[in-house]
Amino acid sequence: MKNCNKNNGYTLIELLVSLAILSILLAVALPNFQDTIESNVTNSQAKLFMTTLNLARSESIKRGVNVGICPSTDGVDCAAASWSSGWIVFIDANGDSDGDAGSIDVGDTIIRVFDTLGADSALTGTTDFLEYNSLGFSATAGVQTMLLCPATNNANNARSIEIGVSGRGRRIEGGLACP
Repeated sequence: MKNCNKNNGYTLIELLVSLAILSILLAVALPNFQDTIESNVTNSQAKLFMTTLNLARSESIKRGVNVGICPSTDGVDCAAASWSSGWIVFIDANGDSDGDAGSIDVGDTIIRVFDTLGADSALTGTTDFLEYNSLGFSATAGVQTMLLCPATNNANNARSIEIGVSGRGRRIEGGLACP
């Protein structure tokens, strides 16, 4: 005769052992996963700034005027040394902009405002003002570099964008140091 009272479940010991193994695997994998997330965030932020450069360059060619990019804390005017707070793409109608407060004045047209990067990332640059002339070339003297560092200052996840005299941005991913 068959035993009808046979249980087909898991014992408490089996569940606790499975839970312990799962906990160990998560403890090992979680730091690597966080590093991957941070790398993806800085990649996205670098791509956003590259999009900004392409927008300013194409607008300068399309409109036949100088188009500038400067850091901004309020989305209305430039604010030197505050790239992490956001930036503005605008037409510099009278050619007097330098990236400091008061750079955007009467006659200048704001094309687009970009908000803060988020994730406590830091964006710093060798200049407070980038400008493209009507041919799409950089009107800012020399090669300019923007450095994007994650909140953890992990140099492996840092990204840099180098803007050459041709006006084209180039993303750099290795050999960087965060301050």
